[in-house]
Amino acid sequence: MHWALSFRELGWEVWITEDLSSGELQPPISPDRATPQEEFWRTTAEEFGFLSHQCLLIDGKSPQLEMFRSFASASDLFINFAGHFKRLDFFGPRTVKAYLDVDPGFTQLWVEVSKSDMNLEGHDVFLTVGTTLNRAEALLPTLGREWIPVLPPVVADHWRKKLSAVPAAVHAPWTTIGHWYGYPEVEWQGRRYGGKRESLVKMKSLPQVLKKPCVIATDLMPDWFDYEPFLESGWRFVPSFQVCSSVSEYLRFIASSRGEIGIAKEGYVVSRGGWMSDRSVVYLALGRPVVLQDTGWTRVISPRAGMLAFHGTEDCAEAILSVEADYERHSRAAESLARTLFSPRGALEPLLEKIL
Repeated sequence: MHWALSFRELGWEVWITEDLSSGELQPPISPDRATPQEEFWRTTAEEFGFLSHQCLLIDGKSPQLEMFRSFASASDLFINFAGHFKRLDFFGPRTVKAYLDVDPGFTQLWVEVSKSDMNLEGHDVFLTVGTTLNRAEALLPTLGREWIPVLPPVVADHWRKKLSAVPAAVHAPWTTIGHWYGYPEVEWQGRRYGGKRESLVKMKSLPQVLKKPCVIATDLMPDWFDYEPFLESGWRFVPSFQVCSSVSEYLRFIASSRGEIGIAKEGYVVSRGGWMSDRSVVYLALGRPVVLQDTGWTRVISPRAGMLAFHGTEDCAEAILSVEADYERHSRAAESLARTLFSPRGALEPLLEKIL
């Protein structure tokens, strides 16, 4: 939705689409209801103002199919998130078909090492939120393709209006959101590219160094191995299924935060591919400073007020304390970054000049 809203903000006509098989759907709650996935899709499309510009395909069928095909065949640009949409035949010869890599490093390693089909074929350009993936210092295969870096865009006003710009409470915790376990680690050229847990383990003592609790919304369960050791170190857990159950719950959690502890997957850090998160830009849009692990992004964007970098526990704590020492300045700077560098104009217009 960041992307759909951002293009609409720039004056584009935008459709959203998804392609599912009936085997992926959960049964409806009652005979007179649609499946949970279909209801979620419709509710989300309506909430964001795309109800008349959406097409959810189930086994290739949709009530909106003909209208969507007509639009798609004459469209200027199609952005395919992680290659999930397979029906590239919908788009006409004038359409620039752009593959958007939102998992820089893992996407390329799955193809190179695991020989996975990531549906790269048939696209004209390849975009990535790995801001340095196209540089020589990135420790990743390129698969013989040019990966064009793009910053995650955000429409700050959209998110702030939903919360009436609630100021951060003085004693609010620093937080983050993410799976505890994601994908299996990948090895390439003698290096290990691990997931979020591998990075979190290295940051376990952060609350003790900060001398204050830190909160993570995650899927870690109380009977899992890491739960008690992290709890004893000062981490507090919130169920991610609750925080991510709706846009309003997601925003409420971020708004109740002092700022983001942007802990990256180990693979992002090892690869130096410059991963940046679309989660972080929501924190920025709400005026919540971000302390983001350096994945190589500091080669492209200088750390500054509102968005600082860290490598390990000690300098993460130092960065958070420096923000707290002048919080109002960092809060204003965070929102300013969302309205400039990560705005639709700041993030997307340079990209569009390259690919259209």
